[in-house]
Amino acid sequence: MSVSGPSSSNRIFQLKLDPMTGDSQWVIVDENDDAEVGESMTMGCCGGDGVDLAVTSYLDMLNDSCRNRAFRAAIEKCVRGPCHVLDIGAGTGLLSMMALRAMRSNDPTTRDNTKGMVTACESFLPMVKLMRKVLHHNAMEKKIHLINKRSDELIAGVDISSRADVLVSEILDSELLGEGLILTLQNAHDMLLVENPVTVPHRAVSIGQLVESEFLRRLHDLYTSERNVTDGIHLVPSGLENVICVKPCQHPMHCDPLEGEVKLLSEPFKIFEFDFWKRPESKGETDIVIKASKNGKVNAIISWWILQLDREGTIFYSTAPQWVNEAVTSISGDRNWCDHWKQCVWFIPGEGSSLAKNEEVHLHATHSEISISYDLKTKSLGSDNGSHNCWDKNFQLILSPERIALYGNSKWRSCMQSALHKAVLRKMSPFCVVVDDSIFLATLVGHLSSSSRIIALFPGLRVKGSKYIQAIAEANGFSAQSVEVVEEPKVWLITQAMHLRKIKFTEHGICNAFVLWIDWVLDSEDSIIVSTGPDSRYWKQGVKLVARPVTVRPLRARDVVKGCVSAEIEASFDSLTGNLDIRYAFLD
Repeated sequence: MSVSGPSSSNRIFQLKLDPMTGDSQWVIVDENDDAEVGESMTMGCCGGDGVDLAVTSYLDMLNDSCRNRAFRAAIEKCVRGPCHVLDIGAGTGLLSMMALRAMRSNDPTTRDNTKGMVTACESFLPMVKLMRKVLHHNAMEKKIHLINKRSDELIAGVDISSRADVLVSEILDSELLGEGLILTLQNAHDMLLVENPVTVPHRAVSIGQLVESEFLRRLHDLYTSERNVTDGIHLVPSGLENVICVKPCQHPMHCDPLEGEVKLLSEPFKIFEFDFWKRPESKGETDIVIKASKNGKVNAIISWWILQLDREGTIFYSTAPQWVNEAVTSISGDRNWCDHWKQCVWFIPGEGSSLAKNEEVHLHATHSEISISYDLKTKSLGSDNGSHNCWDKNFQLILSPERIALYGNSKWRSCMQSALHKAVLRKMSPFCVVVDDSIFLATLVGHLSSSSRIIALFPGLRVKGSKYIQAIAEANGFSAQSVEVVEEPKVWLITQAMHLRKIKFTEHGICNAFVLWIDWVLDSEDSIIVSTGPDSRYWKQGVKLVARPVTVRPLRARDVVKGCVSAEIEASFDSLTGNLDIRYAFLD
């Protein structure tokens, strides 16, 4: 979300991805560029809060109308009169305002006296500042008590006047538990809530389904993928099948686009049930017997969750994939596409586990305070824990699913091999510097030229990268001594580039964003190109949202419709930070 002070520059609450680990976190960044463009270029980004809000990932959740309607309906049903409502992780204050409005609607006397109150708890200061503005604009700042603290820092009778009768909260991630749901509920029940409180949501249930999918297999099983390529490179040599693997966890992923290439091997099954209205346990486990509905090979467990928002079980919200027809009453209307909640994928190791129709398989599920994990047992696989444990050998590498799939892609490997073949074979004793974490490039150079000298920076892998090269060098026909991994590089390759490009619109419509990707030109003849565009499944594209939607049109339609015919895009890249800065201006 966007925050700004009276005399401070605009700042942004943004979700940023660590390209090395694949993890993401919320950070505060300065965002003055859009405001500056708005002042210097006609119809550019507009200054003020609108700009900052438009470029944040947080806005996606606020635009989830199905989520908002479900919470609103449940809150209006549960908050029937004057009471004390506690909103934990209040964010922009949406749920707090819903609670206050429900309280006023059901008891008009609440509007003018001190009966009933809403306490909002938010630990992130920039979000607190934004919420104060939101409350002020909605004339609710005097009836909602906003506290800039973590919920486990609150003391009943000190920070809040009394224990709360009603808890409203939305501290859920795609896996359900990753944002600290269990710890938050435990503390709330111990310190902040009355006995048998009303809670919105009332309950959450995690659901799973066994699937076969060649696409999902390629995201973690590099050993099998390499058996189908003939370039002589073995990132996962025979005998070292587990040298590269994904992190053994649930991986958030949009599964709806996979519907046409996923074979469902079971009906959906319940895994865990978490009641918000009572204190949850820190750990839990369950054994589930699942009957296979089809013949096939289990490559993954796809999971999602269902929220029951009211006590009676009439209001639900689900993150299920579209192919699931749930027999629950939900809020009417189509569910929005959203990026804040996805399905989760747990990979079954190797090529998967063969199943026969009607065969019973046993799934042992466990949960900690922040995650859920699985152990699938079948006749062909046994227990998957041993083969999926990537932590017991020093030279094993944990890579992202997309990176593993890319390393196994024959077209990408062929492009890289063709480009490096041209470059390396022109030299008697080639000297190569690998500036990123590409173990494939380091291995490929060593394989193509045994006389080459390779300096690998491996900024994310470091020591593990060095041990990996030692483990696989012989299988790829070169000496590990020819590769030097610099553990703490002192020299950085710094490149700054800036380009200005004018684009013309070809269709009439509303422009909401610019989609960005990179086409890598790998040789001097421009004959080998690797694109990261929308047709590539293993790369993510970037999106630059515009501050306000703009009507655009092709030049030929000047006399037919109104709108901008072109835009100027200024892009600058800083290799030291990895940031790509985009400025734009729409032109009539």
